[in-house]
Amino acid sequence: MLTARIGFIPSHRVGFSQEWAVRMRGRCIEQMRRIEGMELVTPDEETTKLGLVQDHEDARACLRLFREKRVAGVVLGGMTFGHETSAVGGIVAHLPQNTPVLHFATRGADDLREDRRASDSWCGQFMMTSALKRRGIRFEHIPTCFPEDPVFGQWIERFVRACIAIDGFRGARIGQIGTRPEEFESVWWNEASLQKKFNQEIVPIDLDDFFSRVEAILPNDVEVHRIEEETRSQIDATDVPTDAMNMIARYELALMQLFEEKRLQAVAINCWLRVQHRLGISVCSALARLTDRGFPCACEVDVYGASTMLAAYLASKGRIPPHIIDWTDLHPSEPNVFLAWHCGNAPPSLCAGGCCPKLARHPIPGFGEPYGILLSRLREGPVTLCRLVEYDDEFTMFISRGEVIQIDPETGGSGGWIRVSDIGEWERLMVQNGVIPGSSTKFLLARHFKGEKGQQVSK
Repeated sequence: MLTARIGFIPSHRVGFSQEWAVRMRGRCIEQMRRIEGMELVTPDEETTKLGLVQDHEDARACLRLFREKRVAGVVLGGMTFGHETSAVGGIVAHLPQNTPVLHFATRGADDLREDRRASDSWCGQFMMTSALKRRGIRFEHIPTCFPEDPVFGQWIERFVRACIAIDGFRGARIGQIGTRPEEFESVWWNEASLQKKFNQEIVPIDLDDFFSRVEAILPNDVEVHRIEEETRSQIDATDVPTDAMNMIARYELALMQLFEEKRLQAVAINCWLRVQHRLGISVCSALARLTDRGFPCACEVDVYGASTMLAAYLASKGRIPPHIIDWTDLHPSEPNVFLAWHCGNAPPSLCAGGCCPKLARHPIPGFGEPYGILLSRLREGPVTLCRLVEYDDEFTMFISRGEVIQIDPETGGSGGWIRVSDIGEWERLMVQNGVIPGSSTKFLLARHFKGEKGQQVSK
């Protein structure tokens, strides 16, 4: 599981109850330490006075701690009224630009009396958010709550996911193996825009050079045999000839070595027709198995698709493999149901319960019917579908939610029928924002991420 170091600023203003502030700090820390994937970084009693941030001396000590630990994001909390000049002006404003910030205020004590209010945190939060806005610092806000309230954990969980995704997405190295298909203008990308916006680097790899890597691996290589055995234990490959299985394993090994050698986080691959003609295989199953192990592989040299897969994988904390898949057709009779389908590249772990992926021949004319695709049905349950697109240097991420359902007809390849709340709204948003259908499908496990309403988010 992927993790992120998150800084916590427990802000307190002198004049309000120090005892209450210390108690709220402890309650917040207790709840945050329950969040999987969160490495909490916060000042202790030796770093600042009582582990709180209440003046500029505390702020300097907390800032040094955050810089030393290289936090990926910060949670700014008002334990009482809070002290915006130290918390925001002394800490947040000095962090690297675009560091993710999540703000909240704790609810006050129950024994409210005019002469003895312990907190006034609800009032103080407006001073804190004003200080953030005045400095142009973007932030998210949790509705005022106690740390034990479900909303607190849900927002912190989502923030941790976002920090992991942002930290891994910025500066990622995306491999480009070969050129895009001539007729697929839709998978065009702008390398300069990726560099400027996300500091991502496209690593070009000549397709013939990569094929030479595959062919240089000996058929009897120990690692090749290991991959063959592992594949047969995971996938029904009873009909696959020995030579085809061996070449698929050599291809997978060469691609894995390329990931390691070039320090890639994802790849976009030319998967037809050159590979079928030269190596005599289709590579869908190899891409599926690597994606399942945390190495996202996009088909058809879809670089933005590979970036989308990486974002989805990171947002799952590395626990759920993404699946790049086409949104192909509407169901002939069921409303708000469409087919998400691809040739055969679904990660095996996403196969429906009781389903064993089958390694088969590619059925599309012109491919020569080589072995290498996976026949499988996606498992039922909630999914998030997303796609990164770019026009005129402006990136948009389309994000929507639905549910995989088991319904006829069967369609071959890898895929499943997905029900959403309003397919007409989907179509409107996709057309309006130029979203193409080769997109990343990701199964989500957290209940608070479930839902169906589509939305688009621009960055």
